[in-house]
Amino acid sequence: MLGFWLIAGGMTAAAVAFVALRLVVPAERPRHVAPRDANLAALRASWAELDRDRAAGLLPADQVEAARAELAARAERELDEPAPATCARRSWAAAIVAALLIPLAAFGIYRQVGSPEAIDDARGFERVDGPLTAGNLPAYRDQLARHLAGNPRDGRAWAILGRMELALDRYAEAATAFGRAVESSRKVAGDAEIWVDYAEAIGMVGGGTLVGRPEPLIARALEIDSANARALDMAGSLAVEKGDPAGAARHWQALHDRLDPADPRRPELSRAIARVQQLAPPGG
Repeated sequence: MLGFWLIAGGMTAAAVAFVALRLVVPAERPRHVAPRDANLAALRASWAELDRDRAAGLLPADQVEAARAELAARAERELDEPAPATCARRSWAAAIVAALLIPLAAFGIYRQVGSPEAIDDARGFERVDGPLTAGNLPAYRDQLARHLAGNPRDGRAWAILGRMELALDRYAEAATAFGRAVESSRKVAGDAEIWVDYAEAIGMVGGGTLVGRPEPLIARALEIDSANARALDMAGSLAVEKGDPAGAARHWQALHDRLDPADPRRPELSRAIARVQQLAPPGG
């Protein structure tokens, strides 16, 4: 963790130094061509064009000389005017403000969207040999549980633990873990998939039914993301359990409309929609 903060601090310091340096020591030359230089370049081009026209016999000598005299006079006027200053004013005040605001903004934003604990989580999993497979899932589960014993506010870790418990058919433990996940982190509580997993775990604890405690969890998932495929599927199943075929058809049709045309689930979903529509009362 110390290494992470050292790297983050170094990157922030580099950003502050870059901005402050440009404010305190601005570029000496402008990025654009000054009007005086552009005018002189145009006069030189006109002089060269006169030479070509004279060599080609397009202009008589007296007109060429008159034009040259006019160009010489214009060039003299341009050279008499002083060149514009190209050094920008130093901005110490802006540099000081940048040095204060950039670190505050960087770390303030990171507190809202970052998760430095994820680094420790990633390194912690290296202590278990081999990839995450069904065979070593219990070992990973135990390791994550130990991590949470010392970091009980790590909402994302609680969500991962809940999914591991689901995979191990430990439904009561999964429900507890998902409950801790949504209580511990606003970011996790804003993830519709977590609420669907939570509803599944609660439903399995209750014997496989979605009626009762899973209902508000499914509703919360749809409130967060009305197009969530798993939440729509689960809401349709819940409607069937409650004797509401019209509601089931509505949720499953919404899911059907969001699936890719090549999705293999579409045919079976179409048949399920047709079945519940036949059960729905007229006008329901």
